[in-house]
Amino acid sequence: MFLPVTPLALLLSVATPPPASPASSEQVPAGAQAPTAPEGGASGIAAPEAHTAHGLGAGAATSRDHGPGAGASTSKDHGPGAGASTPEPGAASPPPTSAADAPSPQAAPTNEEVQVPRRIDSVVVPYPEAEQAARREGEVVLRLTLDETGVVTDSEVVRSAGPAFDEAVRTASLSFRFEPARVRGEPVACQIELVHTFQLDAPPQQPVASPEAPTEEPAATPEATATAPEEKKLETTVSGRSDAEKQRQSAEAVKVVSVQRARARSVDMGQVLAAQEGVEVRRTGGLGSSASFTLNGLTDDQVRFFLDGVPLDLSGFPFGIANVPVNLVDSLQLYRGVVPIRYGADALGGAVNLTSTPLEVGAHGAVSLQGGAFGTFRLTLGGGYKPAPTGFYARAHFFADTTKNNYAIDVEAADDRGNLRPVTIKRFHDGYSALGGGVEVGFTELSWADRVVLRAFGSRNDKELQHNMVMAAPYGEATYDADSLGAQLLYAKTLSPAVRLDALAGYAWQATRLVDVAEWGYDWFGNRTFPRQLPGEIGGGAIDQTVWQQTAYSRVNLGWDVAPSHTLRLALAPTVTTRTGEERRRASPSDLDSLAPRRTQLTFVTGLEYQVDLLDDALEVIVFGKDYVYQGRARQPLAVGGWQDKDKRLHQLGGGASMRLRLGTPLYLKASYERATRLPRADEVFGNGVLVLENLDLEPEHSHNLNLSLSTVPLRTRAGSFRGEVNGFARFADNLILLTGRDRDWSYQNVYGARILGVELSAGWTSPGGLFSVDANATAQDPRNASSQGTFGDFDGRRLPNRPWLFANATARMSLRGLALAEDELSPFWSTRYVHGFFRNWEGLGAVSTKDNLDAQFVQAAGVGYRVRRGELTVGLTAELENLTDAKVFDYYGVERPGRAGWLKGTLEY
Repeated sequence: MFLPVTPLALLLSVATPPPASPASSEQVPAGAQAPTAPEGGASGIAAPEAHTAHGLGAGAATSRDHGPGAGASTSKDHGPGAGASTPEPGAASPPPTSAADAPSPQAAPTNEEVQVPRRIDSVVVPYPEAEQAARREGEVVLRLTLDETGVVTDSEVVRSAGPAFDEAVRTASLSFRFEPARVRGEPVACQIELVHTFQLDAPPQQPVASPEAPTEEPAATPEATATAPEEKKLETTVSGRSDAEKQRQSAEAVKVVSVQRARARSVDMGQVLAAQEGVEVRRTGGLGSSASFTLNGLTDDQVRFFLDGVPLDLSGFPFGIANVPVNLVDSLQLYRGVVPIRYGADALGGAVNLTSTPLEVGAHGAVSLQGGAFGTFRLTLGGGYKPAPTGFYARAHFFADTTKNNYAIDVEAADDRGNLRPVTIKRFHDGYSALGGGVEVGFTELSWADRVVLRAFGSRNDKELQHNMVMAAPYGEATYDADSLGAQLLYAKTLSPAVRLDALAGYAWQATRLVDVAEWGYDWFGNRTFPRQLPGEIGGGAIDQTVWQQTAYSRVNLGWDVAPSHTLRLALAPTVTTRTGEERRRASPSDLDSLAPRRTQLTFVTGLEYQVDLLDDALEVIVFGKDYVYQGRARQPLAVGGWQDKDKRLHQLGGGASMRLRLGTPLYLKASYERATRLPRADEVFGNGVLVLENLDLEPEHSHNLNLSLSTVPLRTRAGSFRGEVNGFARFADNLILLTGRDRDWSYQNVYGARILGVELSAGWTSPGGLFSVDANATAQDPRNASSQGTFGDFDGRRLPNRPWLFANATARMSLRGLALAEDELSPFWSTRYVHGFFRNWEGLGAVSTKDNLDAQFVQAAGVGYRVRRGELTVGLTAELENLTDAKVFDYYGVERPGRAGWLKGTLEY
């Protein structure tokens, strides 16, 4: 498996002369008497001498700014160097512009095309009186986030010198103003690190009497004479790609989520996703269990998953997004029902894209190890080498997970007399293990390519099966496993100043095996209780099958800047999937093996998109169209023996539009619509050769998806930083595919339509100085059956069963810096999730008192993390307790999730 880098980040380093220092009391004429009580030090890019500011991915720098007299200060400005950035809650590093995730891949701008941010205010940072009286000095490192207008939208203390020093410079920095950074004339957001040194003046030099020629005038002190600043250069690094906030404020219906904080916690990717508004992740157990993902009411395969723009299951993670290691991911993007054409996806309900951690210049690596309850251990390793900003680079990663999942559950078991009684037991056959890794080698800025990258990956996972769908029958031997291998080749080239091309070609091989040959029945205590008449626990006979799947895929994106602020894009995405298999436990050796015939599925998604920015970027509009081609070929066994060829061809059209309108600082409005289509996947068409039969007559699913949202950029006030969003959504879906049947006769069918209306809200606050932060969100949705005929015709207009319709999340965190060391941080945190109760079956059937239902659930977690940075090395340790109250948790009726659990996780980055 491979988590690729961000080779198109367009990070540049340019040099310009330093800006002039603003006139202030810091300019002292020669021979003037230095004041004994200073007005304060100076900081910012507009220092009278040299400053170096590094944007995303830059290196080190120095500057010197001498103020007058006692309490003078030294300031340095650094960009967020390697690994230095710690985003505010909800912030994230920008997603990489990969072969399928690049709205407008461009060649790296030249020095002449980049304008660095320049400070234009004259704000003075006061020297705290108490610290000056005590003659204490200190150095504070701030990370300033500048928006496209040069306003400081966030100021975070990266290294503390104590509360008084921190608050003095951080408060003053919120009033700093900059001429914004620009790339090709367009203003861009950026970050800089500012090092402000509070330094007292040196004691005055005593006059030295000369025996030959005594003098009565003292020698001048250094403060009494102003020296001309040295002629140095201002260096800065600016990112030419969109950062997370810029993507949030685009016309795309996207939510960008940072996982930086989650990487220090014990949570997995399923828990990170479930903490977002509009998202449900329902699981049948602990780590490694099957998971159902829902986004704004549409679920599972109706939502597509990607890793840096490449389908997740074709990137070495065939076991689902919920089990992807968090420490291999930098951020994620949730696309709400309207998916950009660059993904080449037939997504009905939206998409999720995981963004890997960017690779920085030099040698870097990271290790995380987590251990705790239920015999669980998780290890991730990653490292890379990039000797220069351009040219060769390489990176690799590895992960390994193992767990027994032997948590306690409440079940009914037979006593010595055969009577059922409630007991609490530990799961005994629910183990899970997974391991995998990937390597990447690439070159940038070649004569024939802006970027060329080769990746290879592999993974394996093994899972024991503990029980049936409602936790009523225990299993003692059934298992399944999956192996995955693959490779990818990426290429990007700027064909002309206005035309850009990037392409991806890949191959993935997967083998999945299911073994269910038990000849004994088991009880909940793990004991064999009776011999089976027919082997197999799942039902209907023994199963020992392997399914092999090979997939070849490509993504081509072409962008053309038709005119300033007008861009036309074309995306092509063909995918060919071939599947064969073997059943080794057929009822009779002469029976046909339904898995053996070769089955092929071809999908080809084409997209055309036009984007225009109007009214000085106040209005952004995207209009797009999509074309879907599907072809399936299979062989179906006949009842009289032999095979029947069966083909299926489909052609569908879709499209939509999205818009973003700035209403004035800090509000902006978004609206989006797509007529979405999802083509049947291979499992639905071909079945699994055991309980699920093939159905080549399946038709695509369709949905009209609408979103309307009102959001605010981070709003800075004296009371702290505020952020928020409210989004209304509607989904009108038809021809939805559902697994139906009984016993051993199951198949996927187009059976119903649905109407889903909902609203989701999110809000957050960070206190002045970043000491406290609180984030919360809530989702209310009303999923209704819209089928007046067919299987669910009698329930037209009724709420869909077995689906949560009201849920909320909240997180609180404290950040205490500089407690024991200058660059340490102690972070206590707390989080919670509430899910309102819901019925398992149709709400109109039977009396409420007799219905199966899942009660309301309120689950909490808390912990504390400690992190310290010493030079290039950062070490962290987090202790966490999940499900504090040991509440009974059920995502599905009758299937109990883990109770209270303790975890310890250590991380190391260099």
